[in-house]
Amino acid sequence: MNYFFSLLICLIIFSCTRTETPKAVLPQKDTVITNPPGLSLESEITCPKCNFRKKEMMPTDQCLLKYTCTNCRAELYPDEKDCCVFCTYGTHKCPSKQ
Repeated sequence: MNYFFSLLICLIIFSCTRTETPKAVLPQKDTVITNPPGLSLESEITCPKCNFRKKEMMPTDQCLLKYTCTNCRAELYPDEKDCCVFCTYGTHKCPSKQ
């Protein structure tokens, strides 16, 4: 019984001293987020197998190592000298290389 009483006291103290984690701050609705000058986040990928072209948005936080062509379903991988499929098959290099 003494153990449960101590546990109950600990839970009450913990719940009283716990604070909420801060929420992420999002931009206001009227805020327009623009790209830095000279940075393009859109690239047109050309499939080497069927020559199908598609405009895609490039991720800014990671390199895309695999891309599946929406026309012929071929899986594209970057060349050894490139970091991602945009650097190999795209009209623009990825943001980290721009």
